[in-house]
Amino acid sequence: MKNNATLELYKEYPEPDREAATAQKIINLMETQMVKNYRGGRMLRDVHSKGHGCVKAKFTVRPDLPDELRVGVFKEPRTFDAVIRYSNTGALAPIGGVATDITRDARGMAIKLVGVTGEKILEDEREADTQDFLMFTPNNFFAAGPDGFFDLTVALTTNTLVFAWFLITHPSMTLVLAGSLKKVPNLFELQYFSAVPYQFGSKAVKFSAKPVFARQSEMPNRPSDNYLRERMQEQLAKEEVSFDFMIQFQKDPYAMPIENALVPWDEEVSPFLKVATVTIPRQSFASAKQLEDCDNLSFTPWHSLPEHRPLGSISRVRRLVYQEISRFRHQRNDVPREEPTVDTLDSEGI
Repeated sequence: MKNNATLELYKEYPEPDREAATAQKIINLMETQMVKNYRGGRMLRDVHSKGHGCVKAKFTVRPDLPDELRVGVFKEPRTFDAVIRYSNTGALAPIGGVATDITRDARGMAIKLVGVTGEKILEDEREADTQDFLMFTPNNFFAAGPDGFFDLTVALTTNTLVFAWFLITHPSMTLVLAGSLKKVPNLFELQYFSAVPYQFGSKAVKFSAKPVFARQSEMPNRPSDNYLRERMQEQLAKEEVSFDFMIQFQKDPYAMPIENALVPWDEEVSPFLKVATVTIPRQSFASAKQLEDCDNLSFTPWHSLPEHRPLGSISRVRRLVYQEISRFRHQRNDVPREEPTVDTLDSEGI
């Protein structure tokens, strides 16, 4: 998008040829790095490679929504079954590799609603009954667009000196990274953001999931490599966990841009509005089968109804990258790429 472009509310400014070329460069780099870090076991994701587990949940649309918020999955007051994957983003880990939970990182929360009727966007999954909402802890992305993300990934995968020089010469991205990568005591106590915008009917929004009850646990004295999963298990053994699911409307195309993902949207200008409640009931989720089923799931913002279509260059490139990398990983692991259904959400797996 040209810097002197006149911007309009809710409007995208795609550059198809450039974005397709960048997507292919990202795919090539990630596949090369994933093979490099593949050690004969299961091939992990390129990013968000360390999953803490998938929990079953209920996604309940508010019954008192005004008419202008009754869009897509929020059209009727109902409760969807859902699967939520929690993860470390692995922002500074090798692509396809993992780091211990104590490593400073951003954390992910990916929600997959099940039982969502209606034709979906992806051509090979038009009849799938799922809708994904992907979020992580920063309220903006690590790069303004896909070219910046590619440059960051190249720097990360080259050597320490190249990465250090990248940080020096890209101060805006460095500030976002520095503010996003943290040690955290409990994944259920964090607020998660979409970071990039999405369509909401004819408008544009970002969304967020915020814990209903504000808590702040202490960091463990001697954390294990997997203490975040252990704390999830301990909490869900004794109580349910709830999040408010919220949306934030775009109100200014310049201060709240669609094509520049580095810019956070000001909550004072456009506060988040609660549209649903996410409830995670008491459960056990970390058996070997459950963790393997979780690892085999595919999450992408393009598992979506048209009313919730992802917006902006980051998401348009994500469509190509996520699909290709997911196919690549599932082929290498010799497992099918299948979306869950209400019938497959049984008590032992996903």
